Amino acid sequence: MMEASGRMRLGRYEFAVESATFRYISQSWSGPGWDFNIRGRCLNDDPIEPMYPHGGIGVYTEAAPLPFEKAVDYTGVELDLPGGCDEATGEPYFAIDVGESYEVSDVRLRFAGRDGDRYLIEMSGTAPSSLLGRPERLDLRAWVQERPDHAYPA
Repeated sequence: MMEASGRMRLGRYEFAVESATFRYISQSWSGPGWDFNIRGRCLNDDPIEPMYPHGGIGVYTEAAPLPFEKAVDYTGVELDLPGGCDEATGEPYFAIDVGESYEVSDVRLRFAGRDGDRYLIEMSGTAPSSLLGRPERLDLRAWVQERPDHAYPA
């Protein structure tokens, strides 16, 4: 089993982050953007009636039009993303994957530190009521590894 690289909390549920990456997308059908892919294993799910039958959740973006530029160092970059998507394109910023995707709103993201090609990120946002029955806070603090730039077929 891979060593946890951070923690997530969604409402009363806690997750050990087991993988976390991000990369700049230079080309996609919707234009340039960012991919984030963070996966965590639930530490306190109900063993009889699990909320997360696949063992955990993912927090991700796919070529999301996040408002920051490609840079040599992201330390200190902070994003405040009101709502759940980019107003100009309608593209969602972040989503939670539990076998089905749920848009995360009012995301705050901060690159708090750096260690080589890994960045310590701190993120918070709101998961919709359709996921857990009422809006719940998502908090995340994890080391994410920067991957090489990528282009999707347009």
